[in-house]
Parts: sequence; C-alpha cells; structure tokens
Amino acid sequence: MRAHRPASSLIEHLAYDDEARTLHVTFRAGRRYRYSEVPRATYDALVAAPSAGRYFNAEVRDRFDGAPADGRRRYPLDGRAA
Repeated sequence: MRAHRPASSLIEHLAYDDEARTLHVTFRAGRRYRYSEVPRATYDALVAAPSAGRYFNAEVRDRFDGAPADGRRRYPLDGRAA
C-alpha cells in the first residue's frame, strides 16, 4: 500500500493498493471514496501534480468507478509525503 498526503485544499490523504489497483481518497470534508481499476501511472501522476484536486477532478473522478469507503483505516505514508 502506498500513501501520500498532498498539499491540497480538496484532498486530505491518498492511498493506492498496487495489487488491487485501487485508489483510496480521503477528502478534507471527511468523505472517503475507493476508486477501482486505477492504473499505477494515474496514482503517480496524481501525487506529482501541482494541484492534486485539479488533477483528481479532471483525470479520476468521472473516469473510474468510485464508491464510498466503509470504515476507517490508516495507511503509513511513503517517502513522497510532503
């Protein structure tokens, strides 16, 4: 599991499961969503984007199957954390 905390006014936390190709997004408003079949390159680009919120809205939100994530689970941040 890879995780990242972007400097974003929209996104609080990102986590990516390489094996399941699943992106977990926690929004600053407290909502948590899970997006399925997300390529690793999309996660990497999201982490590297100058604006994570803008990239998420343009490249993830309406392009991948998203569903509210149940429960609360913490992931350790990888070396890319800001």
